[in-house]
Order: sequence, then structure tokens, then C-alpha cells
Amino acid sequence: MKLTKAKGRCLKDLQSERLYKQHLHNATCGLTFSREVIKELAAETIPYNQTDFHWLFSPSGPLAPATRVKTQARRAVPISLGITEEKAFPGPRSPLPLIPMSQTTQLTAKVSFTLPTHQQGGMLDSFKRTGLRGISNVYNCLKEASTGGNEDRSKSCHWDEFVLKKLTKTTAQWIVCQQIPNQCQNKTKLQSLLRTQYGSASATDLVKDDPMSEKDFSGYQEHSTQAERQQFLPISRAETPLPVYYRVQGYSVSPACADEPGSLNQTATTVAVKHMETPLPPRLQDSLNPRAGSHVLHTENNFELELFSGIAKQVHQRDPRNHDRIIMDNNSEYQKNLQELFPCTPEKWTKPSTDTQTDSKVMYMVEKGMRRWVDLPTSADYTAEMGLQPPDYSGQYTKESRERPIYQPMPELSSLRYAVEEWKSAWKIKTPWQSVTIEGLERALTDLHCNIRLAAIVSCASGAVNRPRVEPTPIDAGLYGRLQDIQPIPQSLQPLLLQALDDPDRRVQIAAAVCQYAMGNANAHAQEILHNTIHQDSTGLGADSWVAAQCLAMDREHSRPVIQRLLSQLFQRESHSNKEQAASLLASISSKTTLVRSLLAEELNCANWKTRFLACTTISKLKGPINKDLTNKLIYLMWNDWNRTVRQTAAHALGKLGMGREVHNELRVKLEEGPASWKVEALVLVGTLQIMTVKLLPIFLRCLQDDFVVVRKQACLTAATLMMKDEMVFNQLIQMMENDPAWEVKVVAIKALGMIGCLTPTLNKLLLWALHYEEEPRVRVAACEVLKVLKVKSPELQHLLQERFVLEPHPHVHRHIEGLLQQNGYSLEGDKGMFHKIKNQVNKLSSKSIIIDKLLLMEELENMHQQHRGLVGNHSQPDARLMSQLLQEHYRGGNYSNTSNSQVL
Repeated sequence: MKLTKAKGRCLKDLQSERLYKQHLHNATCGLTFSREVIKELAAETIPYNQTDFHWLFSPSGPLAPATRVKTQARRAVPISLGITEEKAFPGPRSPLPLIPMSQTTQLTAKVSFTLPTHQQGGMLDSFKRTGLRGISNVYNCLKEASTGGNEDRSKSCHWDEFVLKKLTKTTAQWIVCQQIPNQCQNKTKLQSLLRTQYGSASATDLVKDDPMSEKDFSGYQEHSTQAERQQFLPISRAETPLPVYYRVQGYSVSPACADEPGSLNQTATTVAVKHMETPLPPRLQDSLNPRAGSHVLHTENNFELELFSGIAKQVHQRDPRNHDRIIMDNNSEYQKNLQELFPCTPEKWTKPSTDTQTDSKVMYMVEKGMRRWVDLPTSADYTAEMGLQPPDYSGQYTKESRERPIYQPMPELSSLRYAVEEWKSAWKIKTPWQSVTIEGLERALTDLHCNIRLAAIVSCASGAVNRPRVEPTPIDAGLYGRLQDIQPIPQSLQPLLLQALDDPDRRVQIAAAVCQYAMGNANAHAQEILHNTIHQDSTGLGADSWVAAQCLAMDREHSRPVIQRLLSQLFQRESHSNKEQAASLLASISSKTTLVRSLLAEELNCANWKTRFLACTTISKLKGPINKDLTNKLIYLMWNDWNRTVRQTAAHALGKLGMGREVHNELRVKLEEGPASWKVEALVLVGTLQIMTVKLLPIFLRCLQDDFVVVRKQACLTAATLMMKDEMVFNQLIQMMENDPAWEVKVVAIKALGMIGCLTPTLNKLLLWALHYEEEPRVRVAACEVLKVLKVKSPELQHLLQERFVLEPHPHVHRHIEGLLQQNGYSLEGDKGMFHKIKNQVNKLSSKSIIIDKLLLMEELENMHQQHRGLVGNHSQPDARLMSQLLQEHYRGGNYSNTSNSQVL
């Protein structure tokens, strides 16, 4: 039974549902809707080829313009149901059923109906009260029009109450008491409302009982006319640029004015235009001696007055467009009166259009020759031409006065300024902070687009770190107010920047956090954002993590992620400025933690010498004491590292860290007991560290006399580096210059004496001797260079240089001698008599007869030597010097006999 009852209920439910669907289908099969209804309620059913998209380009919502409905007497308002959409509603259609309402006609799907004129106002009023802009429901509109709006009458009371609350007390009392008839049902209710709100509903004391005439509305009409006129006036909103807010000296930017389009500038008719008159230059009679009288040139031309009086000079103009202008350095400008050019240039008879060609794209032809002046130049019209300034004859118009004074930003914000500017350039944000205004930043910080908000926040941060230091002056105090009012960021922008910390965009959050640090108002939320930025950087080299690490380090944050990010920027980036920034930040936080020293000590074991060099350089900048392990590691690198730069940097680091005693003892031991290589390295370190003590001086003097050439050379270089003017060192260098067997040591000793700069008569004499008699050309070159450095001038030097200039065979030495002669102002020709005498003697000795006599004499001497050798039994070879001596005595006219010859042989 229970199953049978359940099945019966299911069948009844199915039957009722089927019956409901059938009745619903029968009721709606004949319904059709207009295009407006379909567009509003079922826009997705309209095919694309029949859809009108013009509504996309018209404002809607609160921006929609108020539509004005114009009514005309004796004219009905047609309300069309529109064309049916057969594609949207397929199937058979039947006409709409008749609607029982008075004064209406039968409606079909394609027939429009009209309303009488007296019903038109009620329907439109209903549209206005309901806020509808189209016919959303035809039946409701018809019902409201036919019944006179009974339903809206109940709502009108609430509307009237709302209107009365919006009006002033006087206006509301006047409307309720005198403008609403006594037969109205809502008058009593409105009067009670006024009593509860204002305490009285009477306006007899404020409004006269006399009826109002047309004159009473004249004031209202004038007020409405003035309001319409003010609607077209320009609405200028003065905006404050950031440089003006920060009191940047010499920076003036006109305030931005956002004028509404189509506005009428009525102030242009009331602006008083000042007439600019060109000042007259002074006359020649005023500047010359009055005794000249009539001999002074009398001219009325301003160009001649300026040119002849020397007030101004002509400025050369390279631009061919200014070939007919004369511009002086005091801003005066003159127009040339040139002869007309024939034939005419192509620009005159072709007349190119100004729309297609601009001044920057015009190609000017090269003009040959000059055009004659027809008349003297005339003054330019300064009032008719733009960009011209009146001339200044006071003499105070200089180039320096035209230059804008350069402001100096706050030096204590240099690190933060570098961090912000580097991050700004990494994200390619090119908006300069000098071109933004406070009001523009307020609008940009509340913009919908994240890139605009980001650029605004970056501009705020850039302005905060680039602001100058404002010094108190009475003029600025009167113009701008107290200096305490100047904050890193304007007060109106600070709440918006705090809200940007919760922005949905991650980059905007980072920018807001950086801006908080730039302002000096770092909080926990900004610190958390920057920490998350460092943790989220997988590569460890991103721009966001770099600026985050810098901001946190400047806030004395010494956590391990911050230190590791600074170290990665130090060792893995090639930018020199980034390395310096990272090193300075590591040095600033090293006084609070030993983690910086530990991580840098690990980098000293790196195989790359550049990494070891950077580690040593950074360690030398750390603050606070260092442990023994790091000291031993630096000492080991100072002596055993294969790179010389690393060795010297390690020694520098030990010296700057207060380990000078240990370094001094190591140097003394190596100079005394070490081999030659260690001595050389110790001498290099002595010169690099600029160390010379009483204990090191005797050991250093022994190095100048060392058996190894390389040790003596390095000792000379160290003495030159230290500029040692000690008498013992100076005498030792002079002795090495004169008597050292190695010419390399002589060269280094001469250069060391020149760098020390102590010129003595002994040194002067030795330098001249080296220039004249040294066989090695490099020694003579070194002597010439030292004479040039010491600026030696004497007659002996002049005679020697002129002689060596003629006789010097080596080209390199000859070039240095010529340069020294020119520097001292000596003549390159020298003694011409001696020069000709030497030349004649050489020509004489090179003649044919003398050469034949020399050959015969040499043959005779050779035979005599062979005969003597056969008699005596001596098999030695003839001496070349003896042969040369015999030849010289023969040509000097000396007589020698066989006896003497035999004695010589």
C-alpha cells in the first residue's frame, strides 16, 4: 500500500509539472519583445551581425548626460514595441492580448500606441523617479499612465521628505506654507515634519504675503545667467612641483594648470601688456676724451656704437639660417641689409610647404662668396619676435649670470641615493622627480594601473633622497614658511605611501617599502617586505633584492641573508660602483657582527685572484678587531700568494687593521735572512706600505750594496718611492750611478736621484759626464731625462748639448738631446766654426791620395813586422793601437827613422 501511495504521488507530481509546463508554453507562445527589451534582458541572444556596439563609446552610469525631454502641445508620445526578433524567439506568434485601459488602441507586435498629452507627464515623471532610461516593462508603463501613477503617489511622500531635508530651513518653510494648497493630503504631514526638524513650520516673518510678480524672478534669471557664464571659465588648479617644495635654489617651474577643454579665457582681455623698449647704447662722445671734439665719429646707428665703443663683441653663428643676423654677446641682435641675390634660390620659386618640411629636416646648400651690405645693420624688433631679450649695456650680463646655480644634495644620503637611482635605472623608470608635482603624485598614487602607481612611488623616493639641505634665510622664511615644515615627503603623500605597502602588486609593495626607508620612516611592515624580497630572489643577483639588502644594511640590519646578498653583489658583479657600495655597507655593519669577517675569510681561499683581492680590500675597511686566524691568513698571502697585487693588498689590509708591528718584524727578518727573492719582495712592500724605521735603515743600505743586481735595482726604486733624502742613501745612489758594473743599475740610480730632486754640484757634474762619455745609450737617455726634470741650466750644459746634438750617433739619444735644447731655449746650430772645421778635416782625410798613402804605409809596416818576426822568432800579431799611433804621427808630420821603427817594432 505504501508503495502504491508513493507511486501515486510521483505520478501526480509529474502530471502537475507537465501541466504547468504546458500552461506556461501556451501563455508565452504568443509573446514578443521589442529590440530594447531584448538588448537589456537577453543581450546574449542577439547575433553579432545585428548587434549595435555604439553604446560602448557613450558614457553610462553616473557619467551619463541628463536627457532633456521636449514636450509639445497637442502631440502624443509614441511608444514603439520595436521589431520582433525571429531568430531569438522562433515559432508561431500571435498578437498581444488586449489590455483594458482607457483611451488606448489595440496593440500588435508591430503597431505602436500613443498616449494622450495629459498622460505624458505622468509617465515621464515615473521614469524620472524610478531612474529608468528606457522602457523596461511596457505593461507597467501603460498601467501607470492609465491610472495616473497611484502607486507612485505613496512613494511621493517619501520623496518629498527627502527633498525637504536637502533644502534650507527658509526655503522648506516657504514651500510648505505658501506653495502647497490646503486641500493637499500631505501638507499636514510635511508641516509636522518641519516642526520636528526645525521647531516651526511658519514662514510669515521671512516671506511677504504679497503675490510674487515677474520682477521677483529677475534676480534668479541673472543668477542663472552668471552661473552659465562661470561654467565656461577656465578652472585652473595651481600645482606645486617637488623642486619648489624642497626649496631647490635656481629651479623655477611654472605651476601646472589643468584647464578644461572648451573654456574661455576671460583674463586675456584684462592683462596689461608692457611695452618693451630697447635701451639706447652710450654714445662715443660720452666714453672718449672731450678734447677730441669734432674728430670723434658721430653716428646714430646702434651697431656702430656698440662695435666702436667696445661694449659688445659679435658672436659667430654657424647656423646658416642666421646668415642675415648679427648677434652680440650682450643679447643685442641686428638685421643685415644684404644685396638681393640673383638668380633666386630654389627655395623662393618652389615654395616648399611648411607642413611637410621642418627646420630640422631642411638641407641647406653650401653658399660660396659673400653678399654685400646695402645699408648698415638695423636693430631687431624685440616685441615682434619671440625668444629675443633686450640688450644689456651695464656690463653685468655674463655667462655666469645666465647659468642656473647647481644645488648640492645632502651628502649623508649618498648611499641611499645611489641605491634608489640604481634600482630606478634597473627597472627603466625614466620619470625625473623634478618634473612631477605633489597633486599629480596624489592622483597617480590612487590610479588604477599599477605601473603608474609604481612610477609615482619611485618619483617620491627619488625626490626624498635628492633633496638639498635648506639653509635658513629670511627671504625663504617669508616666502615659504618655517623650515620645519619641509619633510622628506609632503605630508599629503605619506598616508598614500603607507597604504601602498598593502598594494596587490608585489613591485608596488617593494617600491613603497623602499620609499619608507628613503623617508627615514622604516617600519616593521616595510622591513618584512624587503626580507621577503631577498628570500624570493632565486638567482641572488636581482635588482629588487639588491636594493632591499642596501636599505636593510643602511638600517643596521646584520642578518645572514642581507650579508650574503651584499657579498654576492661584491664578488659576482663587474660594476665598480656596486662593489664600492657593497664594501662600504659591509664595513658599516661589521662592528655589530663577526659574520662579515668569517664569510670574507672564506673568500681568501678562492682560486680566483680577483676574489682574493676584493676580499683583502674589503677586510681592510672593516671596523673592530680581527681574530688571529684572519691575521695569519693575511700574513701568508702577503708572502706566498702568486699574484703581486694580492700580496700588496694583504699587506695594506694588515697595516690598516692595526697589525703594523707584525708586518714590520716580518719585513726586517726577510731583509736580513731571506734569499734574494724575499729581499726583493720585502723591498716592494716597504715602498708600498711607506715604511722606513731606524731598524730598517741599516738593512736597507746593505741592500744597496747587495751582490744581486735585482736587489740593488729594487732598493733604488724603493728609495725613489720613499723620497729618501738621507745623506747616506744619497751618497750611495751617486756611487752606484758612477761605479756600478751593471748599466741597468746605473739607469735606475740616475732616475731615483731625479725623483728625489736633490741637485748638488757633484750630481750635476756626474750627469754631464754620463751624457757625454757613457757607452750605453740608455744611460745617456736617463741622464738627459734627469737634467730635464731637475731643470739644469748652465753654459757647460749648453756647449755639451750642442756638441752632442751634432755628434750623437744614436737616434733615441739624439731626440732627447733635441728636446732638452728646445726646453732650455738653446740654439740647435751651436758653434758653426767648429762644425765646419770638423767637416773639412773629415773631407780631407777621406780624399783619394790620403787613403792610398795610408794603405801603402800600412803595407810597409806590415812587411817590416814580418821581417822582424822572422829574425827574432816572435809569432805575435801586430798591435792595432800601435798601427793607429804610427799613422797619426805620420800625418802630423812627424819624422821617424828605421831605428825608431825597429824600436817600436
